[in-house]
Amino acid sequence: MKRFTVLLSLIMLFSSSNFAQDGNAPEIIDLDFQPTIIQNGNLNSGFIMPLQWAANSSVACFPATRFVEFQGNHLLYRVQLPAGANVKITVTPKNKKHRINLYALRLGAHNYDSPPDITRAISCEASYPIYVGKPNYRVPAKAQSVEYMSVRKPYNILIGVAGAKGIMEGDFELKLEFTQR
Repeated sequence: MKRFTVLLSLIMLFSSSNFAQDGNAPEIIDLDFQPTIIQNGNLNSGFIMPLQWAANSSVACFPATRFVEFQGNHLLYRVQLPAGANVKITVTPKNKKHRINLYALRLGAHNYDSPPDITRAISCEASYPIYVGKPNYRVPAKAQSVEYMSVRKPYNILIGVAGAKGIMEGDFELKLEFTQR
């Protein structure tokens, strides 16, 4: 019986560690030389993920004190940022009661790692309401944005759209605005 329990625990550990990467692979956004790309989505097709990766110093996306802003469902997207380009990424909740936040990781052009299994990133930017103390969930949700630029090299940008604690569904618009340098 003890062996069975250990075996069952190991199976659950390995299957859950691969869940986000295999079952929830990022959706690829094709730049296709468009200056603006708009994706509509709903968090109800996303998943909850552990957040320890984000506070790891080799990723440094958002601190553990702000995990509450990312404890809802996540949807992941991936886009290639060409050399000599800028991108502004904005997520706008369609319902002001749905607190939806944003993060984006800059990775090497051939790095296809995804959270929660990611262990390092060139950089990460996150956008969520700024506050001191406890969050005030009665404040209407606003658009959240991050920006990246590339000078001489292309980058792989992994985008995460996430609900705050308890936000498992909610329509949003994800807008990517590209400009050449």
